[in-house]
Amino acid sequence: MSQEKSVARMENIYKLDGRVPIGKAIPFGLQHVLAMFVSNLAPITIIAGAAQPALSQQEIAMLLQNAMFAAGIATIIQLYPVWKIGAKLPIVMGVSFTFVTILSTIAANFGYPTVIGAVIVGGCFEGVLGLLAKYWKKVITPIVAATVVTAIGFSLFTVGARSFGGGYGDDFGSKENLIIATVTLLTCISWSIFVKGYMKQLSVLAGLVVGYILSIFMGKVDLSLIFSDGFVSLPRLFPFTPQFNVGAIISVCIIFLVSAAETIGDTTAMVASGLDREITEREVSGSLACDGFGSSISGLFGCAPCNLLLSECRSDCYDQGSKLVSPLPPVR
Repeated sequence: MSQEKSVARMENIYKLDGRVPIGKAIPFGLQHVLAMFVSNLAPITIIAGAAQPALSQQEIAMLLQNAMFAAGIATIIQLYPVWKIGAKLPIVMGVSFTFVTILSTIAANFGYPTVIGAVIVGGCFEGVLGLLAKYWKKVITPIVAATVVTAIGFSLFTVGARSFGGGYGDDFGSKENLIIATVTLLTCISWSIFVKGYMKQLSVLAGLVVGYILSIFMGKVDLSLIFSDGFVSLPRLFPFTPQFNVGAIISVCIIFLVSAAETIGDTTAMVASGLDREITEREVSGSLACDGFGSSISGLFGCAPCNLLLSECRSDCYDQGSKLVSPLPPVR
């Protein structure tokens, strides 16, 4: 078995520790990264837009860059744990929609620096809970975790519908936006129907490429703000000086409890569906710890908390015959 895993072959893409040819592994990893762009960046845009005093476009662009960097760090820790932090599972992390409402309220009433202070403290709170998960995990029964995950999933329907119409811009629902969205959707569906073999699982990547090219030709892509500080720009640590408000911290910590239940549900479902086994206590503890401390790292870069992306957790599971499998193994 170990010798079989040491040989790079495409069949290993369905094994947690399987070794995959790098040329064939890159498209799958790229698909996950591109698919999480909107769900990773939209929360920052919404929260920053609610902040008083308002943030400049340059500050928002910097936060968007930092959000991708923080999500990458958290994802790497989940894949390759540091001490007891990380689950060593194919989990993609990103800035969470779960906290948008509470953080938007805090930003509007206390300013964006208070958001950062609450995120840093709240992340440490969930991280410690994760390390101590063996003492309280039984409180979060499967039905509780499933209900939380389902409720959050339903709440994201409106996000998907708004994105289909063009997001939060003034041209929401315009003919151009609907054309781009429809072509992208049809590309994903057609790719899934007509393409065979392992390439069939790259339908999301195909839709993203076609939709982006179409957006360029329709004048919907403007990179001037992104490149305003040059083609390469390093993420900035502590872009805002954190401020700590007790009320804001308590409110965010409560939402972190909801996030913890969501993480348990998502991780359990991914292991049961993708790996066809029960999740271990070590994996639950590690995923929660990374969820929390990864959020604190995100706060250091001025961003909202990171946690498992619901869409990415679901796209980690594909139907292979009669069993669901995980297409995102570590590449050695």
